Amino acid sequence: MKKRRFFADALQHVYFITRDGGVLFYTTSDRLAFYTLVSVLSKRYGVVVVGMCIMFTHVHLLVRATDLSQFRLFLGQLLKALSKIICDDRSLRGPLLKRPFGSAPLVSSKRQRSSLIYLYNNPVEKRLCTKAIEDRWTFLAYYGNAHPFSAPLVLKTASRRLRDACRLVTGEAAAGRYMRPALVRGLFRDLTQTERRQLSDFIISRYAFIDFAAAVSLFGSFDHLVRATESTTGQEFDIGEEWDPTSDVAYREMTRMAAEAGLLDNWSLLHLSAGDRAMWARNLRVATGATEHQVRRFLHGDEVPPGKNRDGRDKRSGAEVIDSEKE
Repeated sequence: MKKRRFFADALQHVYFITRDGGVLFYTTSDRLAFYTLVSVLSKRYGVVVVGMCIMFTHVHLLVRATDLSQFRLFLGQLLKALSKIICDDRSLRGPLLKRPFGSAPLVSSKRQRSSLIYLYNNPVEKRLCTKAIEDRWTFLAYYGNAHPFSAPLVLKTASRRLRDACRLVTGEAAAGRYMRPALVRGLFRDLTQTERRQLSDFIISRYAFIDFAAAVSLFGSFDHLVRATESTTGQEFDIGEEWDPTSDVAYREMTRMAAEAGLLDNWSLLHLSAGDRAMWARNLRVATGATEHQVRRFLHGDEVPPGKNRDGRDKRSGAEVIDSEKE
């Protein structure tokens, strides 16, 4: 096994993906739960997170640890907890994540800037948005803004159900406890779409942990950072990420279809019979233009029957993932 390279106090670009390359985060609840997990564990183990981007199938992190043991402890506990949380929630068995995870030390400021830009531009490259700051899951929009994707939350005038949800989130964050996906789904269940967006921003702000100051310091100012993400794509260094030129819009559309059909309720999507999986594979390909490879990754199935894709690609951008959730 290749020895992991590490330099004290250098930034480490971390990348991990599911064992079969399939979708890991289907819903906003999944992503918010993972965000709270990273928040709690990074604070517990004293690791600084300078940047994070959550994609459908994988995650990018830029972290700083004082030594290799601290780095290994944090990532080991993070991946172990994530696997258990997801498997328990979806009634899955067996290894979830590909091991070993990818990582590369970034010593020079030039490499650090390039990797951070690469991290932020993942959703741009996958055509989920036109600018990195437009995507919630780069977290770039949360620099100096507690509610970039929702109307300002005034608890005094908010509905009781939203106030209760915010009170629970505040208590969990203060106690240093991460939130599981089922808990987040439960909080979303009786909220309107507007309230769900407000609660999403509230959770991200209450569990805030990303060191934006460290990120901004690499570019001189936040405006320079944002302009850098818009003028170049950045570069990854030796993290072992496979290159896939296809758009991730298909994953967003397939998630919407699955949610509308109730397949994300109790995660029946991942426990379909062979016949139902084949039927859904055809339907998903025809309706979304997804490739066979993408449908396999979405259904976590080995074989996908042939089907006719629609002409062209859906290049819409800016729609929030939460709008496709049935929560």
